[in-house]
Amino acid sequence: MPESADRHEIRIRVTGTNNPQQDIDDLRAWLEREPWLNRREHSWEQRPSAGAADGTDGAEPADMAVGVDDLILVIVGAVATELTKGLGIALREWLRRRKEERAEGEVPAVDVGTGGQVQAVGESPEPGSPERGSGSTGED
Repeated sequence: MPESADRHEIRIRVTGTNNPQQDIDDLRAWLEREPWLNRREHSWEQRPSAGAADGTDGAEPADMAVGVDDLILVIVGAVATELTKGLGIALREWLRRRKEERAEGEVPAVDVGTGGQVQAVGESPEPGSPERGSGSTGED
């Protein structure tokens, strides 16, 4: 089914772990408990990453997740700010927890985006937040 105004796909990629498929399953279960997601019609898919055809999913050459599919969250209906903000918070919290539990040699990371474009989670504050230099700081 092609992506339309009523169907939005959010690509989530887990990298840098010894068992990325287990991490994808854990992340999916983590997100399923979120109330902002439970209030929306949604489904999950797994697809090869955008660069899988050439064997370089855009990650580091020694990445342990090469060949592991991306997790696709399919949202039906409008994607509201609540959803994108909630997803960002949930992904950062899961990644923080996963980094605390990492095994030797692991460097867990999560990328998220739409289409083939993904970017690292947790690398910068939410757009509009005071840490990013915009939005209200409480001193206005």
